Amino acid sequence: MVNVNEKDSLSDLLMQEKDIIKVYGTFLPEGSSTQLRNILNKNMDVVAEQQFEVFQTMKTKGYYDVKSADAASINETKKTYSKPINS
Repeated sequence: MVNVNEKDSLSDLLMQEKDIIKVYGTFLPEGSSTQLRNILNKNMDVVAEQQFEVFQTMKTKGYYDVKSADAASINETKKTYSKPINS
């Protein structure tokens, strides 16, 4: 019998949540009806919230190290993701 500790369990759960988000992200644009797309979108939002809760728990318990970024890096990232996407 293998004993799995809390950190490993949470890490595994976080990875599963990330994989589920990817699946919803793949199928959402291919939804054949508004009703189906709404269901997929709602479910993806729920999974994203669950993923964030697992992440927050791991961060709080010291299982997920989040490094601080300097102001210049933050501003550069803001600029990068604030640019409109050209069609």
